Amino acid sequence: MAGQDNKLDKGKRVFMRPTDLLIVGLILLAGLSSYLIFKNQNISADTEAHIFFENELIAVLPLTEDEEKDLVYRQCPGITFRLYKDGSIAFLESSCPDKVCINSGKMSEAGDWAACLPNRVLVRVVGLNDSEVQDVDLIG
Repeated sequence: MAGQDNKLDKGKRVFMRPTDLLIVGLILLAGLSSYLIFKNQNISADTEAHIFFENELIAVLPLTEDEEKDLVYRQCPGITFRLYKDGSIAFLESSCPDKVCINSGKMSEAGDWAACLPNRVLVRVVGLNDSEVQDVDLIG
């Protein structure tokens, strides 16, 4: 008879108790609030794009919302960048075979970056209120 009692107890077991739901909810709330706090720390009103070629800074472009233009640099002639009126920058054209850099899309917030590894080019958006600009090493 003791074996039958164990089977009945297992059948009545509840998947989640109300306290379990409360704990899971608090963990999710803490994770969401942490994400939002850290995401908003990177937002800067004044940003600029740093373009690196072979680990050398070749251009610093302020990301302002006034004009749209295409840019090509002599160090990397196979790549065209586009500055948009909304204050963002993106790879427009590239001579690389896989086009991952083009598919990375627009960058406008501090901390955004995209790279074209076959052409050894990196674009990094930096907030002007950042106290220090980290060195970038593309070679490794």
